[in-house]
Amino acid sequence: MGSLLVEWLSVLLKIAEQAIRLWAWLKGKRQVRTETITERFIRLFESHNVHRNQIPRFFGQGLTLQDVQSDTALMAKLDEAVLQAACDLFAVRREWLDGAEPAVYACHDFYKSPELVGDFLETLRAANPDGDLYGVVFAPESADGEALIVLYETVGWVGDKAIYRYHLLHNWTFSYWKARAYLAACVAIAWKHGVYLRGEYLASADIAALADGSSLIGEQDQGIYSYGGRKWYPEDMAIKPEVFLEGVDPERDNFGVRAALGLWLELDAQGFMNPQVGSYDRADIRAAFVAAQAG
Repeated sequence: MGSLLVEWLSVLLKIAEQAIRLWAWLKGKRQVRTETITERFIRLFESHNVHRNQIPRFFGQGLTLQDVQSDTALMAKLDEAVLQAACDLFAVRREWLDGAEPAVYACHDFYKSPELVGDFLETLRAANPDGDLYGVVFAPESADGEALIVLYETVGWVGDKAIYRYHLLHNWTFSYWKARAYLAACVAIAWKHGVYLRGEYLASADIAALADGSSLIGEQDQGIYSYGGRKWYPEDMAIKPEVFLEGVDPERDNFGVRAALGLWLELDAQGFMNPQVGSYDRADIRAAFVAAQAG
């Protein structure tokens, strides 16, 4: 009798274990429920500070207030033209809006290609001549990590709220001498084209989370202004040797520092290091970088 009871208890325990595993699996399935395209469409607008009820008057495309009151009604209106127009408005990838891929934004890479930066900025301006264009350079708080430029342009207003779209310029390893020089050139070119880039320090992990383009920037309470902390002036990399070199990995025998200064001088000779800000004398600035390289 005792052995039979033990067997029954063993069976019951196995059933209980299987039930627990099933419950955990079902719970996990609920947690990873796929977001519908209508939910993603609404989230796209709300993350950019456009409330669901404001979408028709801000976005247009034939949508009415009634259309956005339920996912079912909205789904009937999300044809190809509407979906593509939403992607174009906020510069997001159609594959993300479709729910097929995780990357929200197409990332732009100008590392080693400063000659392309000006054309890129002018293309943005031509496509949105009435919108203000600004940017922020996020530098990592730690010695290692990637810097990131986020451009943001006004694409409209809801009341007195400016609505922005974002563009990511990534692939700037902040401590690497070559990346630092090309980053400085990119910042200087932006200033030369009238695009003011402010500077903010940010945790390396937070920059990495943005730099792959898989995070909707506007989902923070204050959008792009929610990020960063201690401020810095990125244009000084094109003006002051000590700012340009701050945090650069010196490498063996100070090669990183010497190579960084050499590349700065090379890019300056090509006209890429003149931000055209302040009353600085370019000859004096170049002389300061030459002296830093010699010292």
